Amino acid sequence: MKAATNPKADYRPAILSAKYTRQWWMIAAGLILGGLIGLSLSFLFPPVYEARFEVVTNIDLASNPNVTEFMMDVELMHVGELAYSQNVIDSVIAAEKQNGIDLDQSELLKISTVERQITSTYLKVQWRDAATAAQIANTWGNLYYAALKEGERQSLIAAELAKTQTDLQDCLAGTAANQAAPVCTGGKSELESQLAAITQDLASAQQLSMGLSPELTVDAYQEATVPGNPIRAERGWLVSAGAVIGFILALLVTEGIYSPASIFHHE
Repeated sequence: MKAATNPKADYRPAILSAKYTRQWWMIAAGLILGGLIGLSLSFLFPPVYEARFEVVTNIDLASNPNVTEFMMDVELMHVGELAYSQNVIDSVIAAEKQNGIDLDQSELLKISTVERQITSTYLKVQWRDAATAAQIANTWGNLYYAALKEGERQSLIAAELAKTQTDLQDCLAGTAANQAAPVCTGGKSELESQLAAITQDLASAQQLSMGLSPELTVDAYQEATVPGNPIRAERGWLVSAGAVIGFILALLVTEGIYSPASIFHHE
């Protein structure tokens, strides 16, 4: 009695046959065609460039020894948050419109990030064109730096006004250490008038300071340069992926045609 044979055990892949190796052009065609398809698709995903504008700030601990490390960290975090203050964002959008770039707030938020490294704050802008990325970053950075400098100035004014306000309040309460001090000169009505004016000026200065403390110093900035290399480029991996997929499909097609068990063969 003849033993039954298993067709699967006798299966020989077409890739191992001499007939198959003569069809190398099919594999080459699959690689080339897949690569070309990947290259074509890459034009739908242009490279993305990132430009960075740096602002350096610090905390003057010598002027106030009561400032803790936690307070310093919170203050520097607040500095980064101010990059997205409404006044700065509106100014950037208006300035870029004059440069021929139509941005809105949602688009600016989408293409930008803020990163803090120790005492440096980096404004990052990603764009499809390297020069445009640097331009937007510098527009944003310069306006942001100017806002910080004004906030720094107003915070110092607010600190002086707050001190004078306290002195006037002490004078009116009769608790000043020396009632003959210059700030205490004048009658009660005059002191009250001065106090009311200073209180109003103090509220204005505090608002314009954007919440910055008088211990903060805005030291310097470094404009963004035009980035030389993209941070993201899909072309390379799309071409590679297309070539690999083309190679696999060419193998499957050739196997289907030349394999003895192919569905294209008939008994």
